[in-house]
Amino acid sequence: MDIKILTPGEVSADGRRQLFARTLLYWFRRHGRDLPWRRTRNPYKVLVSEIMLQQTQVERVKEFYHRFLKRFPTVHELAVATEDDVIEAWEGLGYYNRARNLHKTAQTVVEKYNGEFPDSVDELSDLPGIGRYTAGAIMSFAFLKHAPILDTNVKRVLERVFVKRVHSSQAKQERRLWKLAETIISPTTVWEINQAMMDFGATICSAKNPKCPICPMRSFCIEYEKRKSSQIDIPYDFEQTSLSKAAEPHVPYAADL
Repeated sequence: MDIKILTPGEVSADGRRQLFARTLLYWFRRHGRDLPWRRTRNPYKVLVSEIMLQQTQVERVKEFYHRFLKRFPTVHELAVATEDDVIEAWEGLGYYNRARNLHKTAQTVVEKYNGEFPDSVDELSDLPGIGRYTAGAIMSFAFLKHAPILDTNVKRVLERVFVKRVHSSQAKQERRLWKLAETIISPTTVWEINQAMMDFGATICSAKNPKCPICPMRSFCIEYEKRKSSQIDIPYDFEQTSLSKAAEPHVPYAADL
């Protein structure tokens, strides 16, 4: 019986999603980062970590996460604090509007929800400073509910592994990636998959110098197939231009992934 070896471009969209999820879980269970905010299902603590991680590197956040929670260990204690106290505790992280919005969110949760975080994306998204990503993070990391996330790392991973043509409209491309992210998670693995995609984008499929030669996705990755030659893998051109700049011009995408 003849066996045909498929190229990444010949793997079906559904088959690639299944391969991706299984490979990602296998990788994450062996190489996932041990981060302090991954040891809690408390929605308040998850929120604090997610707000801190906006525009701030993980290693930097580690320095402030425990310190902030020691000062304000519950959403109630943050809600009754003064803005000056919150800003003082935030000092060193910068982007102080994040702290102000976190403070306002705590007050809203206490006043409107009696200190209990809502467990729907729509209600969470109505809170100050919380967008679709942060709402999805709280839903999946604290409540283990089926909710996709799409941060910079996740977007980069999904585009490289799955997307043959980037849509010329950024808004339509974003909607496409949100839909894709939702098809990859499942009720039993949502926490792991969402955490794993962020880790994978941060440590393997990074923006600069991605580790393509050791990437477990390379056998079915669209971008890897496009960038490799018969002699050498080329995730970047010789001038170190990023993939986004070196890629083909944006053209309307086909219906398939």
